[in-house]
Amino acid sequence: MLLSLFASFIYLLTMDRTASWWDCGEFIATSWQLGVGHPPGAPLYQLVTHVAMLLSFGNAMLVAPLCNAVSAVCGGVTVGLLYLTVVELAGERWQQSNCRTGAAIAALCYLFCDTVWFSAVESEVYAMAMLLCSLDVWVALRWRRTRNGRLLPLLALLLGMGVCVHLMTLLVLPALALVVLPGCKVWSLAKRLPLYAAFFLLGLTPYAVVPIRAAANPPINEGNPSTVENFKKYVGRDQYAKAPLYPRMWRERDSAYTAYWSGGHDGLLGNAIYYGSYQLGYMYGRYLMYNFIGRENLKTGRIVVFVLPLLLALWGLLCHRRRCRRGYWVVMLLFLFGGVVLNFYLNHPCYEPRERDYAYVLSFYAVALWIGIGAADFYGVVHHAKVFLLLMLLAPLTMAIGNWSDHDRSRCHAVHDIALNHLQSCDNDAILITLGDNDTFPLWYLQQVEGRRTDVDVYNLGLTGYGNLMRMLDENDYRRPVYVSQYFYQRFGWLYEGRLRCEGFCWRVLPTKEGVDDRGPLMRHVRDSIEWHITTAEYKDRVTRSFLRDWESTTGLKVEFK
Repeated sequence: MLLSLFASFIYLLTMDRTASWWDCGEFIATSWQLGVGHPPGAPLYQLVTHVAMLLSFGNAMLVAPLCNAVSAVCGGVTVGLLYLTVVELAGERWQQSNCRTGAAIAALCYLFCDTVWFSAVESEVYAMAMLLCSLDVWVALRWRRTRNGRLLPLLALLLGMGVCVHLMTLLVLPALALVVLPGCKVWSLAKRLPLYAAFFLLGLTPYAVVPIRAAANPPINEGNPSTVENFKKYVGRDQYAKAPLYPRMWRERDSAYTAYWSGGHDGLLGNAIYYGSYQLGYMYGRYLMYNFIGRENLKTGRIVVFVLPLLLALWGLLCHRRRCRRGYWVVMLLFLFGGVVLNFYLNHPCYEPRERDYAYVLSFYAVALWIGIGAADFYGVVHHAKVFLLLMLLAPLTMAIGNWSDHDRSRCHAVHDIALNHLQSCDNDAILITLGDNDTFPLWYLQQVEGRRTDVDVYNLGLTGYGNLMRMLDENDYRRPVYVSQYFYQRFGWLYEGRLRCEGFCWRVLPTKEGVDDRGPLMRHVRDSIEWHITTAEYKDRVTRSFLRDWESTTGLKVEFK
């Protein structure tokens, strides 16, 4: 309980105070209005965060912090469950005092993990998904020890609920099977299978909200899954490209990058090299090292090193395998299916628009379990309580110090300001064409939650479709002012060569070619529409710095913070 409270306090202290990049703005907006977000949806997450948002009592500025706080609390409770899980795993083979101390060290290391901390301070589903994963594992281990017949229906219910948050929760199934199946008689299990299936289906009932809300046609209704056919496509994620298991180099547009990672080879050899170097090494091994050895600190340019957590995990892995073979394989299955197997299934293309470490958080959870086993066993080597505690506390302490500056978002307003500056750059009743998540979802948050510039219609090219968008613009015939975002300008600005004029953070599409002269792009009211309330000491992540750098290089103007 104390560890959960402490972890929740740390996450609440450092959490973002408004919308963050990527899907966070969409999750806040769709949870607030119970809209329909991107497939396959997260209805349980939306329902829980919507209830939390009701505590705002109509104050729009409290909606985003309350939504972020749900992730912080979920992350904090997961830390406490990790402690209990290590106690269950180590209790049979190690002294009780040792395993409790080791469990506390593991929980603190997990608290300050790079990936875990990142997801616990913003409105994303991964903190809640990991809460359900950790609860699944703990319930299964407790059933193995107590044989309490009520725990297995509870486990089935939790698995169904997990699907309503994120499909990654199903990755715990192999480990759960190893815990539960050896302790069940076949006939008894078959007889109670309908009961477990009923509880699993009960856990899936939050999905009933999706077609009901889609039929109500909320402002955000992606895929409109109000019919059986559309709902099937929505849950099946039909709009996304499906990566094959082979070839590993499957996306043609990445050929320039794949040639580098494959060493210039084709066929089976090239695919094998590409898989080992890029997919397994760069897109998984690198993230594993980020969390348990350290990563480059992007703000200061120095390297933060805390190798002790990884050494403890390796020690714990070896000790666990030697002393408790079945418990070892339970954790190993969590590690493999949450990491290596998932990495093989995802078949990462060679260009990813963002880091994908959040996908492997279950694997990092398994490593934290081994840290607890290693710390519990290490006491037998040191034989001195004070020296042991000092050495063990160095692991989470160095992680906390090394990661704090990159994860403290308590003074973060950059995403909010950049999104608002996009809307403020547009004239009244304008049409704003966007391209990706980062120039769309924060704008949705501002319009649907804070009620900012609702006169501007935001159309995302990927969601609207190029044909539909062009047809709409033709019908508009410039009766309404048309703007494109900075990201759209960088990628598709050539479509409107000579017809774009920089106005604030956006580019206005002009009916004729008058947007440029010999000096370059013409600009209007660049300064009077741009407002900042952030300072140079503000937390600005890689995406924020990249966006501001691109905007400055395009316009030739420096951003001045007030």
